Amino acid sequence: MLQPIKLESLRELVAAGSIKSATILGQKGGYAVVASIGMQQRPLGTKFGEVRMFGSTDTAVKVLRELGLSKFNLDVSNYEEGRLRAARPDVTAKAKNAAAAVAHDRWFREQITGAIAKDERGEGTWHDHDAMWDELEAQAAQLVAAKDKKAEAAAATPARRSGTPARRG
Repeated sequence: MLQPIKLESLRELVAAGSIKSATILGQKGGYAVVASIGMQQRPLGTKFGEVRMFGSTDTAVKVLRELGLSKFNLDVSNYEEGRLRAARPDVTAKAKNAAAAVAHDRWFREQITGAIAKDERGEGTWHDHDAMWDELEAQAAQLVAAKDKKAEAAAATPARRSGTPARRG
């Protein structure tokens, strides 16, 4: 296996003019960048010494352009479509939940800021704590009574047997 070269080392070699050419090489699930240094070829590596893989040619091209290479080869003869990393639905769900939490926090802060501004303009309405609870308890009692009344009406109506058609007459 070829010894990978770190990004910073490759950057220095490009700046010194030591790189003959570079190739974006298609692999299973992605692309590797291989630099020709003198008589040897070395793949671009990660900071952990493994071959760095790119999910698309766009990201590989971006890295090569940032290094200062504007001309390079593309070899997709061994490319196989696939994923470099396994799908992570748990991470996706966490990201969606975090985005929803941020949106809710933004909305909540806007509500608070608006209420404070309204109060400062003298337009705010203040309610007595005990009076509000009395009103809420009365509304809850009305809802319970309506539910009980509906249940009594349902119990008083004779039930039809399922599967037996109603007679018309």
